[in-house]
Amino acid sequence: MWRWAIAAAVLISILLTVLIRHRRHRRRLLAELAIQRQGDVDQYPVTIQSTVEPGSLAEAFKREYIVRIENFVSPEYLQSLRAEAERSVPYMTPSFIPTHKKGRTLSYEKIHSHAPGCLGFYHSPVVHEWVTTIVGMPVFPTPDGDQSSLSILCYKEKGDHINWHYDHNFYRGRHFTVLLSLANESATGGLSQSNYLKKHPDGQDQVFGTSPNTMIVFEGARVLHKASPTTEGDLRIMLSMTYCADPRTNVLKEFARRVKDTAFYGIRALWD
Repeated sequence: MWRWAIAAAVLISILLTVLIRHRRHRRRLLAELAIQRQGDVDQYPVTIQSTVEPGSLAEAFKREYIVRIENFVSPEYLQSLRAEAERSVPYMTPSFIPTHKKGRTLSYEKIHSHAPGCLGFYHSPVVHEWVTTIVGMPVFPTPDGDQSSLSILCYKEKGDHINWHYDHNFYRGRHFTVLLSLANESATGGLSQSNYLKKHPDGQDQVFGTSPNTMIVFEGARVLHKASPTTEGDLRIMLSMTYCADPRTNVLKEFARRVKDTAFYGIRALWD
């Protein structure tokens, strides 16, 4: 019996050593990426063309917890983001959870390597100011270890979707999601009928069209929402960003976030 106990203790010790070394490596890698990305923010400045005054959206957001802005950035800038996203499709992680979601996702870490312009958009002080003004409080990017801090969502196969859900908040402060539509088209060249929907308390569905260059800001913990399924030949690409009023967390919330991320990035999300 004691031999089994010793063997188990040795195995646990080895696993803990491997895990600790892996976490140290991950911390060094994330720190290096954080240092490098300021160059991307400087190299890919955001060009906003919307004439909407962000302060004019604050009251609507306070009431509905969601707002939609059309023609947010310049066409040339949008095209550059879309080109990055389309080149990144081979590096995306496919995911499928029956009755809940199906699609492809490029994680925050991979965006550093494959989509520097998208990275620059997420960290742009101009974008932060817009979101801060709309939600009525200062916001900050969520931690580097959160692979969903910034991601590219791609729906390109028949039936790709995500069903009704809330965005759970794993941080101390309020948590906000920002979506920028990079592509939304059908096989015939028109707009895809796949849209973003919000469920009202009265049970009615409200459609938020996601034509290219539409930005949606919402508080996912308060807004029940979904992305309706794509049909054959559709292409729908969204830049998905999360910001938080206070991005601090604790061990239990961090573990819960990692469990959630396995739905997008696989089992490695538990330790990466």
